[in-house]
This record gives sequence, C-alpha cells and structure tokens, in this order.
Amino acid sequence: MKHNDDLVLDIIKNNAKSLTAYEILSKVQRLKKIQPMSVYRSLKNLQTQGKIHKSNQNKSFLLCKEGDHEHNHNPVLVICKDCGKTEELEVNTFSKLLSNLKTKANFQFQNFQMEVSSTCKGCI
Repeated sequence: MKHNDDLVLDIIKNNAKSLTAYEILSKVQRLKKIQPMSVYRSLKNLQTQGKIHKSNQNKSFLLCKEGDHEHNHNPVLVICKDCGKTEELEVNTFSKLLSNLKTKANFQFQNFQMEVSSTCKGCI
C-alpha cells in the first residue's frame, strides 16, 4: 500500500484543477480509510518538500510547476475569480521586478508567494 503522501500527491497530479483539502480527503478515502489529520499532514509534508503549493485565496492545492525542490522558488499563482481555476505562472519576471522594489517597511522579496485574481478564458 502506498504511503499517504504518495496517495495525496497522485490525486493532485491526476486532477486538472486545484483541489481543497476536503476534496483530496474524499478521493483518498475511496482508496483507504484515513483520518482528516493524516491528509493535512501529507499536504504540509508535500508543501515543505516543494512538490505542491497552496492557494490562500481559494484554499486549494496544486502541483508545483517546478517539480521537486528543497528551496522556495517564489510561486506566482493566478486564480479565476469566477470558477476558481488556479495555475502557477512563470516566476522569473516577477522575481526581477520585486527584487528591485523598495518599501517603507524594507521588506525582502527573496522569498515570496504571490496570488493574482483574474478571469480565465473559459469564464470570459
């Protein structure tokens, strides 16, 4: 039997759209009996390993476009305001832009996550 992290990652990989924790739990429970906290632990582990990202805007999880990595790579997520579709964008442009910004509070932009609200082509 697969480890919980592997089950959760497979479910995220095999879905075209981002999924909430409860949607993931429901799909895992079709395969094996599991408690909600086990799914939350797996989601946290996968985030720490850089395999998935969490959208704070719509509370959903999606596969990292960069693949496995141990470091933060500053994800930029775009979320459709109408249907909730979430996608990770190429980040280099945003990293360069933010690295040159100066704020009154002197924030450092070496490590960030950005979420952009927009409307997808399917909802226009």
